[in-house]
Amino acid sequence: MAIEKSKILVLLPAFNEASVIRSVIQGIRNVGYPNVCVVNDGSSDDTLLNALHSGAIVLSHCINRGAGAAAQTGIAYANKHHFPFIIMMDSDGQHLVEDIEKLCFAMENTMADIVIGNRFALQSNAIPNQRIVYNSLANIFTNLFCSKKYSDTQSGFRLLNRKAIENLQLKNRGFGYCSEMLIEAEKNGLQIAETPIQVIYNEYSMSKGQNLFVGFKTAANILWRIVFN
Repeated sequence: MAIEKSKILVLLPAFNEASVIRSVIQGIRNVGYPNVCVVNDGSSDDTLLNALHSGAIVLSHCINRGAGAAAQTGIAYANKHHFPFIIMMDSDGQHLVEDIEKLCFAMENTMADIVIGNRFALQSNAIPNQRIVYNSLANIFTNLFCSKKYSDTQSGFRLLNRKAIENLQLKNRGFGYCSEMLIEAEKNGLQIAETPIQVIYNEYSMSKGQNLFVGFKTAANILWRIVFN
């Protein structure tokens, strides 16, 4: 049975995305997803106003707390309002709204609790070399702490069902939440699947996201949590 679009909360963590947030929200709504939630993570530009004018639900942090904190705020909102599913997408236009159905189809067919959009499964994706190197290192590190091996541990395009929404207790405020989610999901007995997605890299999207320095910092934070938590 197909997942009804009205049962999905599309979650967009956003920090200074004023130039693109309207088009991203409109693209999501144009294909029939009515519930779009922007977590404005302390933006200093017009992200808040542009998101509100586009008809999205907007949750705001007074200061920039990080991508992980924004994700946690959105998940808590979905849990409180009893949404059965969350789609997590980057707010910079990197992901294609048409691929939401791919994640839904994968969840239906694998019975997974979390589905990750895998950018590296399609050769047609023109992924910059520096992102390939970073993500390869991040995959190696993350998979050290997982029983299964995942191909795109840092993908921000994810589908969570109600079981995942209720059971994930994330703490990492930065980009490390991507790895933390997989590690915590396995600890909680959640099933994880991956499915191929398309991705768009341009000068704007390359200015966002993680780099090698942030990656090492992220790895250190995850290791600290695992060893000392």
